[in-house]
Amino acid sequence: MSQIPGPRLQKQVSVQTAKQLLQLFWPDFIEVNGCIFAAFQCYGDVEELPGGKTETESFINHTHVLDEFQNGATSENRESVSESLDAVEESYDHTHPDFVAACEIGSTMAKMWAIKLKLDYPERRFRVYYTQYDNPIVRFHQVRTHEPVWLTDDALHAATDPSFRNATIYDTDYLEQPVTRTAPIYLH
Repeated sequence: MSQIPGPRLQKQVSVQTAKQLLQLFWPDFIEVNGCIFAAFQCYGDVEELPGGKTETESFINHTHVLDEFQNGATSENRESVSESLDAVEESYDHTHPDFVAACEIGSTMAKMWAIKLKLDYPERRFRVYYTQYDNPIVRFHQVRTHEPVWLTDDALHAATDPSFRNATIYDTDYLEQPVTRTAPIYLH
């Protein structure tokens, strides 16, 4: 006896939204002046930062997960600096379900980006980082012999900064062996 299918899920995400999400989760990459950038993060010419191409890629290619989505974990505190300028300080409730979900999303994004970079640039080596504290972050850069990586494996293991609790580093030369930090780091 065949089962009658249950009701279909309501279609809550438009095709255009899905297309935008695809660029966040499985981004197109572009090369500018020897640097690789997620296309959605790079607009026009890029000026190299003083720390070199690795620092430039790490800075431009960092994505704050909660900044990409509506969520209930973010609070804004607005302070008037002058008549024409307001400063906005955001804070995050790390116990909120949206924060927990953003951490899961960020962790998965990092792995997806590493796989996509390996597929798109098999001859190059990249490091993709997932870190979480006030806002889960995913970032990446190429590995260059003449420049230090953004965060070494040893530095991650020795970290006491809360930004590196539950952190993961994916190296495209060792995708099956990510470096993780799961030891608790206590907030003060």
